[in-house]
Amino acid sequence: MSDNKVSVVLGTQWGDEGKGKLVDILAKDIDVCVRCQVSITAGGNNAGHTIVVGGVKYAFHMLPSGLVNTECISVVGSGVVVHLPSFFEELEDLEAQGLDCNGRLFISDRCHLVFDFHQIVDGMKEGELGRGSIGTTKKGIGPAYSSKASRSGLRVHHLYHFDEFEKRLRTIVAARHRRYGDFEYDVDAELQRYQKLADRLRPFVIDSVEFLHKELAAGKRIL
Repeated sequence: MSDNKVSVVLGTQWGDEGKGKLVDILAKDIDVCVRCQVSITAGGNNAGHTIVVGGVKYAFHMLPSGLVNTECISVVGSGVVVHLPSFFEELEDLEAQGLDCNGRLFISDRCHLVFDFHQIVDGMKEGELGRGSIGTTKKGIGPAYSSKASRSGLRVHHLYHFDEFEKRLRTIVAARHRRYGDFEYDVDAELQRYQKLADRLRPFVIDSVEFLHKELAAGKRIL
């Protein structure tokens, strides 16, 4: 690691460069590991980083692989789109393997949310392309970034203003029905699920911009 307080690992092709392994190597010398995203369509749980530590294999998809350093704080930064059920599923899998993430994992309140309807639309878009399909993971990443780019998406902070959250979710789902026709999606059930997820997520949510500025001011090393 250099003497700079901030270092960046940046992939310059379509993935599979070994970024996760490099982060794992560098993480032993840092205080804060942040997953950010500079690409407009590649920042959700479609990633795949496998780290082996002490004979234990850890699979990372959304969470920063710096979590393997138990002295390091990890942050899911504002450029990442987050499917909350997958966020908690991955966290539970890591903790079941003995990785203690308590108090070491945070998520930006600016992260955009991936919903199940994004995943449905992802598959429908691929179907429309036919033989020209691009082979997405169908995890809703692209449609979620489309929502972000069109300023119709929902961010983590909207969960804590639930009347506004409900209004915006119903609006965006109605727009997708107009575009793709009728598809099965229970908005009421989704709202109930996300109300529960919001309570569970609250301890993880931070203003990542303010947090990282404070960490830098305190002399912490950030990757």
